[in-house]
Amino acid sequence: MADCLPTLLLMHSFVFTVLAGFFCLVWLEDGEAREYGWWCGALLCTGAGLSLLSLRETYPLLAIGLGNALTLWGGGLAWGGARVFGGRPVDRRLVFAGGVIWLLFFSSSVDSVRIVDRCAISAVYAFLLADEFCACRREGSWTLPATTALAALHSCFGAIVALVVVAKMALGGFVDPRPFVVGVSLEGVTYALLLGFGLLAVTKERAVARQKSMAATDPLTGLFNRRGFDHNADAVIRNSRGQGDNALLIFDLDRLKAINDGFGHSMGDRALTTFGEVAAKSIRSEDFLARIGGDEFALLLTRVDRARAVAVAERIRAAYISAAAALGDGLSSVSVGIALAERETDLSALKEAADKALYAAKASGRNQVFVAQG
Repeated sequence: MADCLPTLLLMHSFVFTVLAGFFCLVWLEDGEAREYGWWCGALLCTGAGLSLLSLRETYPLLAIGLGNALTLWGGGLAWGGARVFGGRPVDRRLVFAGGVIWLLFFSSSVDSVRIVDRCAISAVYAFLLADEFCACRREGSWTLPATTALAALHSCFGAIVALVVVAKMALGGFVDPRPFVVGVSLEGVTYALLLGFGLLAVTKERAVARQKSMAATDPLTGLFNRRGFDHNADAVIRNSRGQGDNALLIFDLDRLKAINDGFGHSMGDRALTTFGEVAAKSIRSEDFLARIGGDEFALLLTRVDRARAVAVAERIRAAYISAAAALGDGLSSVSVGIALAERETDLSALKEAADKALYAAKASGRNQVFVAQG
């Protein structure tokens, strides 16, 4: 197996280079996802390190010293990408500390100490990576838990090998480095390869989730759009059956066309974003708010009665009038239609009833809250 190791390392180096190319292409298509750049760098460093390690018999000092440093920097870059993936800052000193520590102690260490250093540093980076992905876990995701488990297993392997070697050294026995070098190399290459594909799967899953979110999100207010509202509100209504009544509130900003015509569309956009911000601050985390049309918003309340639904509507109406007083000479106000649902009422029936109540509120002079008659 030791005789085949250089060839195996070269083959895996090629695979890592190809994977890095995929990440580079994805990064070019989605420049906002900076983690792709970090993971591309991690794969390139790892591939370059494996290429050098394949030359250990010909150039042992260069191959073992710089080769291991590059693979450790690859581990640091993978961790840095995970930090960016989770929206957290990256300490670049920690990213490169592992490889630097290895180079500092490499020339003055015997083989057994080098094995301990290499395994311990790699285990720390793998643990940090697993910890970052564990903090990023999402419901419905399978790639993140699988990649987290892979990093955790690698961390445990490195820690165990380091402890075994330290124990043998402490007992004064001879430590033959060859089986450890082969074992650690094979495990490390396998881990890095699986991690590369795991990171690729994680990026694909996030890209799909981002596309779905963009398709269901209103770009101006950041709220759900009609498509997102219909899909999620149906699920909320189904899941809340038997837990109390639901209420659908439809909001329509009064005189928005007059504001657009008289003060420009930027002022109209400010009115829309102001309402979205005010409404979002006035509801519970389980309530569901969306912009479903040009000047219409919908709010689904669960487990509420008539009094509670009216109170929420009045609170939002009053808060918006106050916040929008400086917009368009105070022309903007909001009319509200409310439909209360029995347990078996579906979303389409709620919408129809709420719309009728909204039209009644507009016809009665705007800036009012009307409740649909049961």
